Amino acid sequence: MPPPHGAAGSVQVSTSSGFATAVGVVVLVLGTYEAVHGGLPYTGDRRPPEMAPDRRVSEQDCTKPLDYSLGNIRCK
Repeated sequence: MPPPHGAAGSVQVSTSSGFATAVGVVVLVLGTYEAVHGGLPYTGDRRPPEMAPDRRVSEQDCTKPLDYSLGNIRCK
């Protein structure tokens, strides 16, 4: 019988393997760690370093094929 509309689902896995249980525990621990500490290393409170003034940048129309041999690309 399907769960009522809006009910939370659940997953049940039955195994006799200790390895499968260990893998499941590791997945749960890593998922919890990511949820608590966040998955993104950049939080927006730091600014990237300034570009070197002598850095070669090629402005190209990015709606057309790009020439990657011209250095770093900036779309116009």
